Amino acid sequence: MKPRRYALRPWLIRALIPEGVIGAYVLWSRGTPAYVGRSDTSLRRRLLEHSQNRPHAYFTYDVVFSAHNAYAMECCLFHALADQTSNLIHPQRPSIHEPPCPFCIETVRIVRSNRLDIPSIPA
Repeated sequence: MKPRRYALRPWLIRALIPEGVIGAYVLWSRGTPAYVGRSDTSLRRRLLEHSQNRPHAYFTYDVVFSAHNAYAMECCLFHALADQTSNLIHPQRPSIHEPPCPFCIETVRIVRSNRLDIPSIPA
């Protein structure tokens, strides 16, 4: 299901997103994704900041319940929309103790190299 795009207007942001909610978002311009971001403290505040500079933009958002999940969601969006957005730098982990991006090729290689080789069961 395609998420609904909302006009990036301060009154609408305040009506939709309570203070203190965290999550990830995509800013849209002319029907295409333009920027991927997140907030680990206040999604509302971050979108309000964007609304000052992008008066004709739209946004979609996902609410999550931890900085780790916000990071994972932003990484997912970053990788899925990489060739369409203005994001040039990979999302930064919320802390050095967080695991690396689950969508990066290097992470996938590490996981695959650490897999147990379990022989297949003959049919």
